[in-house]
Amino acid sequence: MDDNGDEAAHRTLPPPAGVRGRRRPRLSRGDRREAAILDSVVRLLRDRPARKITIEEIAKGAGLSRPSVYFYFDSKQAIIDAAVQRVMGSMLSTAAAAAGNEDITLEASLEGLINNVLDTWVEHGSLFCAAIDYVGRDLEARIAWRDVLEAGADELAAMLERDRARGLVKPGGDARALAVAAHWMVERNCYMLFSREHTEPEELALRTTMVLSARRILGLPEPPPPTEPGDAASRNAEAQVAEPQVAES
Repeated sequence: MDDNGDEAAHRTLPPPAGVRGRRRPRLSRGDRREAAILDSVVRLLRDRPARKITIEEIAKGAGLSRPSVYFYFDSKQAIIDAAVQRVMGSMLSTAAAAAGNEDITLEASLEGLINNVLDTWVEHGSLFCAAIDYVGRDLEARIAWRDVLEAGADELAAMLERDRARGLVKPGGDARALAVAAHWMVERNCYMLFSREHTEPEELALRTTMVLSARRILGLPEPPPPTEPGDAASRNAEAQVAEPQVAES
C-alpha cells in the first residue's frame, strides 16, 4: 500500500453481495460514517483524478481521521469501489423494475432506461471514469466490472425475449448477446465523452445516438421520423385546424 492508500491489486466493482469493504458489523453510526466517506471521495473526484487524491483528504471531507477511514475500507480503491457499487445498485434496480413489469414493452421503456444511465453519468461521470481507469490495469477488476455490466444486460435480454414471444419484436440473434453488446456500446461511449471536457450539446447528441443505436442492435422497429414544420403532414394538420369543415345543412 502506498501513501495514498492504493494497493497493487484490489478486487473492484462490485464486491460480492453483502460485502462493502467494512471490517465491522453494520451499525447505524457506522453507516453514517461510511456514507460520509463515500460522499467525500465522490466530491473530490469531481475536481481531480483519483491518483491525486489522498486518504487524508477523503478523511477530512468526511469529518473523520485517517485511522477511522481504514476502519471501514482497506484502501482508496476500495472506497471508490463501494461508491460505484452504491450508484450502480440504483441503476440496476431501475432496470429490474422495468423488466419485472409485464405491462411495459422494451420499445416503450428503452429510451427511459438509456436516459437513466446517461443521467447517472452526468452526475457521477468522474467516479465511473476513476473506476474504469483502474479496470484497465487489473484483471480481477475487469472481471467484476464485466459482471456488473452484464447483470444489467440480463434484464434487457429478458425484456427482449418477452417481446419477441409476444410478436412485438422480430427474432434475430441471441437476445443476451445483443443486450450485452448494447450495454458495452453505451458504457464505452459514455466513458469516451465523460473522460474529457465536453459540452451539454454533446451530451444531448449522445443520448439520441445511443437510443437509435440500441434500437437497431436489439431489432426494434425504426421510430417514425419527427414531423418537421412545413412538411406535408404538418400543413394538412394545420389546415384541418385552421379550416374546420362545416356540415352541410
